[in-house]
Amino acid sequence: MKHIIKTSVVLLFVLAAAVATYAQSAIGTVVTLSGYILNGNTLSPVESGYSLYDATGKKVGQSNRSNANDGYLVTGLKPGQTYTIKIEDPRYFKQEFKVDIPTTSKYVEISKDFIARPMESGRSIVVQPIPFDLKKTDLKDGTESDINDMARMLIMNPSVNIEVVCYPDEEVEGTTSRISLDRGNALKAAFVKSGVSGERISVRAAPSVDPINPPPMRKGAKGKRYVGTVYLVITKV
Repeated sequence: MKHIIKTSVVLLFVLAAAVATYAQSAIGTVVTLSGYILNGNTLSPVESGYSLYDATGKKVGQSNRSNANDGYLVTGLKPGQTYTIKIEDPRYFKQEFKVDIPTTSKYVEISKDFIARPMESGRSIVVQPIPFDLKKTDLKDGTESDINDMARMLIMNPSVNIEVVCYPDEEVEGTTSRISLDRGNALKAAFVKSGVSGERISVRAAPSVDPINPPPMRKGAKGKRYVGTVYLVITKV
């Protein structure tokens, strides 16, 4: 009798496992993505409209909104797939962010924040990381990807014009404005090479170091050197 009961219990466990496996294969493993959309200037959570697209460019579900308190949440994503989150809100630049979902056989929750750039005339966007080396006017190696990302943002927002302002690293009489202008022209040329119309980009020479983010009064830590700030100022939206 005990043998029969033990056998029955084993069979029940096997049956339960089989049912669970069948249910998962029928429904499919899903992944949930959540997080916040952050203001590009304050890095605080904001309300913003967004949409989700699959790898073929097809919109998944309806347009959604992220809010400052709870952020955003999308579920039902498929493992091993790539999705795109697109910021679609007139208060912000149109931007898109790729999200690669890992291959998994179990339910997974992924947390990821996205930065939305406010669409306001006169607003300054700080370019980070700074694409120049100390006292140099040529774009440093390794900045291509960041510049391409900024160029893509401008291409996606064709009504926007910008002014490039590159501040020098130090006050040097007679050369400060020249360094600023040369850096600005180098960055403009990179944007044009990436497909942005040069008519949308102007360059302004800074007459002195950045008054908002000036060079430090004391020498920085070893290996850490101050390089003048770079801004993209929105002149037309």
